[in-house]
Amino acid sequence: MGPSLIVIAIGLDPTRTLVLSQVVLSFGLPFAIIPLVMFTSRKDIMGVLVNKKITTILASIVAALIILLNIYLLYETLFAG
Repeated sequence: MGPSLIVIAIGLDPTRTLVLSQVVLSFGLPFAIIPLVMFTSRKDIMGVLVNKKITTILASIVAALIILLNIYLLYETLFAG
């Protein structure tokens, strides 16, 4: 609640600030998703709870999509427009 009160006190647009915070958080997603997919696909770590092959494939595709979208966002921000 503190950061939101600071944003309001400074006079920043709350909606724009929320969108920017979500953009910043999206860059941290691959650092959580990639190890999660790697660890949950290993039988020696997960035992009987190991991911099925299709789950690992779909999760890898989602992780790759997030990484590609982050790269596109950086490209658009730095070089286009």
